[in-house]
Parts: sequence; C-alpha cells; structure tokens
Amino acid sequence: MKGKWTLREVVLLALLAFLFGGVFMGAGFLYAGLSAVLTPLGLSPFANEILFGLWTMAAPMAGILIPRKGSSILGEMLAALAEMLYGTYFGPGVLISGFFQGLGTELGFMVTRYKRYDIVPLFYGAIGTTVLSFVYEFFKFGYGTYSIGMILSLLAVRFLSVTFFGVVVVSMVMKLYNRSQELSVVKE
Repeated sequence: MKGKWTLREVVLLALLAFLFGGVFMGAGFLYAGLSAVLTPLGLSPFANEILFGLWTMAAPMAGILIPRKGSSILGEMLAALAEMLYGTYFGPGVLISGFFQGLGTELGFMVTRYKRYDIVPLFYGAIGTTVLSFVYEFFKFGYGTYSIGMILSLLAVRFLSVTFFGVVVVSMVMKLYNRSQELSVVKE
C-alpha cells in the first residue's frame, strides 16, 4: 500500500497499541512471578526469555493488519509507549526495547519486499527480532558474563518464545480475524 495512512489504519494502530500495552503489562507481572520461581534454581534469566515473545506481539500483528512500510516498528513502539504510560516497572527503557523488537519484525517484511503478509515474513521477523533484541539485551543485562552454553540457551529459548507468540499465535489470531470477516460478509 502506498499513499497516506487512512483514518481506519490510524485508529486500528491506536487500538493495537492500547491492547498490547495491557498485554505487555500483564507479561511484566508474569515475569515477576516466573523470575521468583526460577531464582532459587539459578535460572532467573530464563524468565525474560520464556515470556519474551509476549512483548513482541504488537509488531507482527500491526504488520499483518496494516500492510504498510513501518507499521511493525510503529505498532511495537506505540504499544511500548502504552505500557510505559500504564506504569510498567521497566520504565522508559521499554521504548528502546520496542524499537529493536519492531525493527526486527519489520526486517521480516523487508526481506519479502513487502509483498507477502503471511507466515513467511512473520518467521523472518521472528529471526530478526530475536537477533536484534538479544544483541541489545546482551549488553544491557550483561549476558557476556555467562558461559557460552548459557548464552546459547537463552538465545534458543528467546527464539522459541518469539516464534511461538509472534508467528504461531499471531497466525492463529489472524485466521480467527479473517474467518470473522468472512462470516460478517455472509450475514450482510
């Protein structure tokens, strides 16, 4: 799609940001609980990785629903802003994370030259999101102090989480959405 954004697209993006800001807040509470459970086992860093895909869902959803260049980055950034405004204890740093997560997903659509809006760019986006966000958090959280085995384990769990939430769950939601659109056309 080219040209100016439509009012419908802007409203949809705002609704996605509002919705996913809430999802991100909920993921923060899940993170706190999971981290508390994993800490005595010495596995607290895995709490972030297991749930990471939840924090990345706005980008692929925005990219699929609003097939425009930049919609993934914008969707994830606005959802991160909503999370911040809701009062997340992660603070304004979520905006930086949101940028890398959105950019990673956007790369998935770039690879297909913005011609595909299906599972293929979502999978490429999962790779991009995993790599970009992991490199950023490698330095942010000091992952360099971990053994190579631990680092690779964290990366693998993050990739699985991002793939599950950003590819599998988003695809399932989109199938339901498309089905509801077909049903609404039939009823008219």
